[in-house]
This record gives sequence, structure tokens and C-alpha cells, in this order.
Amino acid sequence: MGKRSNSTYVGNAAKKFESLEDSISNEYTKYCPTHNLDAVDTIALPENQDEIDAFLKNYVLERKPCKIIGVESQGSIINELGVNNICDKFPSHDILQVERKVEGGFGSGEKRLRMTFQEFMGRLKMGESELYLTTQYGGDHENSDVDHDDENEGEEEDSTAEELGSEQAFSKAADFSDTESFIMDDAHDDFDEVFSSGQYEEAQESDTDAEEEEKQGETIIAELPSGALRATEANQRVKELYQPPMNSIINILPETPSFVGGLIPQQINLWIGSTAGNQQSDDKSFLSNFDPTATNLGLGRFVPGGGSSSGLHHDHADNIYIPISGHKRFTLFSPKDAGKMYTRGVIRKVYNSGVIDYARCEKSPFWRNLRDDGAIVAEVAHFELQNNPSLADADKERLQKIVDQDERQIDAAYEQGKLDPPSFSSIVPAIIHLDKIEDGLVRDNIYNKAVEHWPLFFKANRIAVDLGPGEMLYLPTGWFHEVTSFGKQGSSTLEDQIHVAVNYWFAPPNGTTTDNLYPNKDNYWSLDYERTMTAVRASRNGP
Repeated sequence: MGKRSNSTYVGNAAKKFESLEDSISNEYTKYCPTHNLDAVDTIALPENQDEIDAFLKNYVLERKPCKIIGVESQGSIINELGVNNICDKFPSHDILQVERKVEGGFGSGEKRLRMTFQEFMGRLKMGESELYLTTQYGGDHENSDVDHDDENEGEEEDSTAEELGSEQAFSKAADFSDTESFIMDDAHDDFDEVFSSGQYEEAQESDTDAEEEEKQGETIIAELPSGALRATEANQRVKELYQPPMNSIINILPETPSFVGGLIPQQINLWIGSTAGNQQSDDKSFLSNFDPTATNLGLGRFVPGGGSSSGLHHDHADNIYIPISGHKRFTLFSPKDAGKMYTRGVIRKVYNSGVIDYARCEKSPFWRNLRDDGAIVAEVAHFELQNNPSLADADKERLQKIVDQDERQIDAAYEQGKLDPPSFSSIVPAIIHLDKIEDGLVRDNIYNKAVEHWPLFFKANRIAVDLGPGEMLYLPTGWFHEVTSFGKQGSSTLEDQIHVAVNYWFAPPNGTTTDNLYPNKDNYWSLDYERTMTAVRASRNGP
């Protein structure tokens, strides 16, 4: 791919797309690379207050990714969750949601499978690479009858485990992505059950009545400034922070690494998959499917050189990513280049914090607008109405209108079909790694067609990051990334090809100083986290 062909194709094809990028309100002024980088800043694990302050100042406030060498020993994450003993740490018969690979990758939004942790790990250890443990959506991990296929390998997977739809609604920042990512709960595009408008309204009223009846006799865990914390909410909050199966190790896994300072934790996820059979010696198999007339160019989610791809997307929370086994290749793009990423949804605004808000439209009918700290505007309004008795009548009326409009829009959205999350890109993973395609002619043919589909993408600057056990990646909100997962380098056994990672997620900070990361006067995230940590402490202390 010569420099001349690159500039010619990009220059000519990009012109008609530039007005689209210019139409996005992009307020982001924080860190972004001025050219392509083969490495990210690397720092030692912050261990004292000066080092923690430096991390917050140089990376969190600047919204700058960095690699951290070392993992805190507290919680013994690596020792406790290694492939060889992970099955001893989690209840073997708890039902979990498992994603199934589609076109060589994950994050497709397709229905999920239900199976026990024991069955899932057993299938990976037998060499199955089509399964991936990702985000556990609320309410779908409860134990229930599940079909198994221990001895029916010839049957379709549909008969082995109950499929789960990913169409869901949520009320706080928790589960939005199936690809080692974090997405706002109420901003989720897909729901498990699609009601008609009338059915949805009736279900809401029924749920509200039932909740009020239950609250009357329910145990109060604590009286807090934001209201009484009852047992049902407390249990739910524990599982929202420690997503199953992580909730079973709540007593040995800290809710946050100590070096992140005042960042407010939101969720801890476990990711497990396998690259068995993906380490192909050449890429002829999937590259032979190249079709210049197809939307995805016939390349699916495959990537050159093997591995499993997450697809290009961004998240809605800050992230500390910790690989435990296997290694990851991250390709990062700044929120400044959001308009070059060809997202499924229509970007409304990119905040200076990196939070990316979308327009609620036919492409993302379930989207709920966000503030620059990642909080859902309607949820904040509802919170204020419930917990601020000093509100003036005019403020009450204004906030109630926000809540009512939000409910009407969600109600109407149920008439829409299933859509991909708005934060995912239409750019296929192979395009991100064109340099890994060894056949020069094939590479140029794919590039020439890709630059017609996604010309602005080739103007975006990237950062490449390789991450392995004993390292962590800090990734601020809104940074687009494609993650390719690999097994243990030089792996020779099926178990070596299993990759395990843990994610810590945090509310996006919108402050300008390290001692005030969340300056909003309503203290929304702080009060919300107070409720969560009260629930966690109660769970740890037992009945």
C-alpha cells in the first residue's frame, strides 16, 4: 500500500463524508495522539499517594490511556482466577449467559446461550472456541432448567442451552456490551422481550404496584440520605457491582484497586474465551471470502493472524483491564476522532470527559441521553424528584417533564426491531489490521474497497497496545478500541489457549482537579455508590 494510493483514495472519497463529521458537536479537548503510535505510556503500579496523584493528574484528568506494570496483590486476582483453578472459585451449577461467536468474532448482539459455569469451562477445555463469557445482563443469570449436550456434539447448539435475547432495559451504568466492554444500562438498545406499547405500560404499572407492596414488609438494611436501602435492592446492587459469577468471591476481591483514587466503581466483569483453532498459519481461508459488493466485504469479524476480535466500539465508563491468562492486542482511537469511526448510532455530542451521547432515533430507539459524567439525564431527574424535598415547584415540573418524556419514548421504542448498539462501528476488524495481511495484492484490493466505504477512518490516529498477565490497561471513557484476544504465547495445549480477564468499570469523571473528580452539585454518583457499598458491606458481614 503506497503513500500515493493512500492519499489519493482518502482525499477523493472522504470529501462527501466530512460534512457528517463536522455536524457532530465534539467538545473533546483532552489527550489525543497526533500520529500513529506503536505503544502507549507505561507506568509502574502506583503505590504511594504521590504516585496515585500523578496517575490521576497525568492520565485520568487528561483522559489518556496508559499501561500499568504490576497488579495489586490484594484479592490475589491472578492466583485466584487462573485457568487451572478458576473452576474451584465459582459455584459450578450457577446459570450464566454465554455469547456465541458469529462470523469469527463476538459482540454481534445475537441471542445468548444459558449454561452452567462448569459446562462452559468444560467445553473450552475440550477445545471449543465458539463460546465467550461476557457481560451478565440483569435478571438472566438466575438458576433455571437448562438443556445440555454433553454427548450430542452433532446437534445444533440451540438444543444444548437456552438462548437469551440481548434486548434489555436498565437503570444505571452497568451492562451494554458483549465484548469486554461497558455500556449504560438504560442506554441499551436491545431488550429481552419486546412488548407492544400497551403491554409495556401495563407491565410497568404492575411492577410498580408489586414493588410497593413488597416494600411494606421488606427488611431495611440501612437508612441513607438518599432513602431507605431494602434487602431486594441491596442484593441487586451487589450483583450489579460484582457481576455473576464474581459475586461469589465478594469477600476476597476488592471492589476497586486502591490506586484509582476517587474514581467511583460501577461494575466488575469476568471475561473468558478460547482461541483454540484460531491460530491459523495463514489467512487464506477467510480472505478468500472477500466480496467487494458485500456490506462487510465478506470478511465478517475475522482478523489476520488469528485470535478473536471484539469489533471496533467504545464504552461508556472508565476501565481498568486486567488480563489473567492469554494476551490482548488493543487498537485505540481517541474520542476526538469519534466522527471518523462510522458508529451504528448517530452521535449527538462528544463531551470533554470523553462521554459520547447519541441521538435517540430509528438507529437507537432505546437510547437515553447522558450527561458529561455518564449519568442518564432522566435517571438524575427521577433521583432529584425522590430525594430533594427543597425543590421549587418550577424545578419539580421541569424534572417531571424529563421523566415523562423519557418514559413515553421508551414505550414507543418497543415497536422497533432489534438493532446493534449505537456505540459499535460498522468497520470490520480486518480493515483495522490490514498491515497484518501478508499477500500484498489481496491487501491492496481490500484497502481500495475499504477506503470507499470508510474513508475518514484512515485519517484517524491510533495507538497499539499489547497487554499480558501482570499488566493492566487504563482506558478512559469514549476511547474507541478493537480488542483481539489470544491464548498464551507459544501455547501448545487447549488450556493454554483459554484467555481470562477482569474489568473494573468506573463512572466517567468530569472534574478538573484530582480532589474533585465529580463536581456535580447533585452528588448523583456519590450517593448512588453509597447505597451500593452499604449493600456490599452487608453482604460481606452476613446475616
